[in-house]
Amino acid sequence: MSTAELTPEQSVAWQAAQRLWGVRMHPPAVLPDAGRPSFSWFGFPPAITFDPALLAREGGAGHLVSVFAHELGHHVLAPSTRLDGLKIDYQMARTIAASDPGHVLDVREEAAHLANLWEDLVINERVVRAQRAAAPSAEPDLIALWRALSAPVLAQGPQGAEADPAWWVYLRAYERLWRLPAGTLCDPHEPHLFREAARRAAAEAEGQIAAAGAKVGNLDQEGARADLAQQLFAEADAVLLADTVRRFGADPVAGAAPCGMILAPYLVVSRRLREQRQRAALAGQPGQTGQPGQGAPAEGAGNVACAADPGAAPTAGELARVLADARLRERLIHPVDALAGEQADSATDGPDDGTGATAATRSSGQSFGIAETLELFAGADPDAVMAAWYEAEARPWVSPLQRRGEASAAPELPGPLELWETGEDLSDIDWPATLAGGTVVVPGVTTVRRTFLADEPSRAEVPVALDLYIDSSGSMMSPQQGSPAVLAGMILALSVLRGGGRVRTTSFSSAGQVAGTADFSRERVEIVKGLTTYFGGGTTFPLDLLAQRYLASRPRRGEERHLVVLTDTGYVSLLGHGQEQFAEVAARVRAHVADATMVIDGRVSDEERTDAAAVGYELIEVAGMEGAPAVCARLAAKIAGRSTR
Repeated sequence: MSTAELTPEQSVAWQAAQRLWGVRMHPPAVLPDAGRPSFSWFGFPPAITFDPALLAREGGAGHLVSVFAHELGHHVLAPSTRLDGLKIDYQMARTIAASDPGHVLDVREEAAHLANLWEDLVINERVVRAQRAAAPSAEPDLIALWRALSAPVLAQGPQGAEADPAWWVYLRAYERLWRLPAGTLCDPHEPHLFREAARRAAAEAEGQIAAAGAKVGNLDQEGARADLAQQLFAEADAVLLADTVRRFGADPVAGAAPCGMILAPYLVVSRRLREQRQRAALAGQPGQTGQPGQGAPAEGAGNVACAADPGAAPTAGELARVLADARLRERLIHPVDALAGEQADSATDGPDDGTGATAATRSSGQSFGIAETLELFAGADPDAVMAAWYEAEARPWVSPLQRRGEASAAPELPGPLELWETGEDLSDIDWPATLAGGTVVVPGVTTVRRTFLADEPSRAEVPVALDLYIDSSGSMMSPQQGSPAVLAGMILALSVLRGGGRVRTTSFSSAGQVAGTADFSRERVEIVKGLTTYFGGGTTFPLDLLAQRYLASRPRRGEERHLVVLTDTGYVSLLGHGQEQFAEVAARVRAHVADATMVIDGRVSDEERTDAAAVGYELIEVAGMEGAPAVCARLAAKIAGRSTR
């Protein structure tokens, strides 16, 4: 579809919008009758497109400056960059996961929707503030635009509010931000009926599931009970949403989480109500969400937020930078609970215990796991997503891992000057120091030489070569479910890489199921791919490969290798159980490595520990994801200490 050039009027509006932000950008593309749900949208690399025909039909043709200023705000403020856009999407996905235990929402779709609503809030507040500063006596043009855009929903009265309560909260937040009288952009009465209807819908869903007694309904029952626990007070949430914009207007990534915690529950209950109405319609029953005699209101009427072009799927580098942001790992707390916690701290004059017990139903410490992250970034390379996620999980435990090499003599330190006497070696004379005392040189009287002092010998820091094997049999947790073994391996691998060392990763399962890096490497993506390769078969350690690597060839001269195996009870195959022809390999290889350690996901008996120790292998237990970081941090320290000469 071809684009048109800006008209003179549009060019003037574009220049005015740039002046409002103090930026310069190439002109927007004009795409009449584009068939998009919004009349303007943005994308990265920085680009803005608008549909003048749809804008005119929506009643916004006379507000081009505000339309352009809003879209410029996406490139200046929220999200401002593609990376921050991905971070805001991730924040919103976390809040949906925390608010939707029944999984009724499409996470990718709704996360993008919430992200755009939040970004629009932040931008529009800044634009109105700038327009008021430029013309204090006039109504800001952006407010006039929103009057026109919200008129269709406002005309529906209470029915419009009931149709989309999240949109009512959103518009009411604008009224509070811009100090507008109630009823300017949305019905002046909050949607009380929605709250009652939500309880009825949840109770009905729970009753139906309980009557059916179907196992498949467990998740729906959990979601119904969650809906019953929801306390959605639209006016109070609008106040909180406006306050969130004021507090986080300069940090949209951090503010996305509290915004999502406010709005996501409305999306969940709205979806359940919509499903209830659909079931009632199929059964020939009247709608049950409005007043007696009313039918079901229109769905989501008036939701006219602008849109963002999704662009290409994130790359491995982008994913690593996005998930490395610590703001994406902070505990999710609903703003009302954050406020209650601050008040409790003030009343008790003590520290917050972090439990969030004041209103547990509206806060969540639920993590956004690897499975959810893979779902959110479904278009990206799964290996890149897993690498970024595990690296972010491991990062707090990573520290440079090096070994201390042989001591080497340090160079002598310059000492004081002393008299050079006749008969001594002429090359010892320090001529600059001698001539500094005068131009007349008298041997043995004015000649001096430099003395030198011995220094302590220094030890060179030598990078570690880590040979890492990970069990990917069916008894081990899949990397896509949050594997403790993969996290443990990531901590060790990143510690070695940060210390300048090299890593070789090998994933193994049944005989012949082996993958990973052929040699030691510093290529992070390849190393992580070896860690996250999952076969799900039996357990046969590749002793033939181990023998080939250590017994059939010599390691690099001066290189000290450290062998680590991440496994569960299948570790016995490493000692030759089930492959007796290689029974001596583990013991023979032990002589070629500085350390040999097996990190076991599970319990190890004293007898098993003794058997492993007999061939020189240490066993370390790790009980699930929670124990992996501490165990591997201690293992890294042990490797470094063992290498001290």
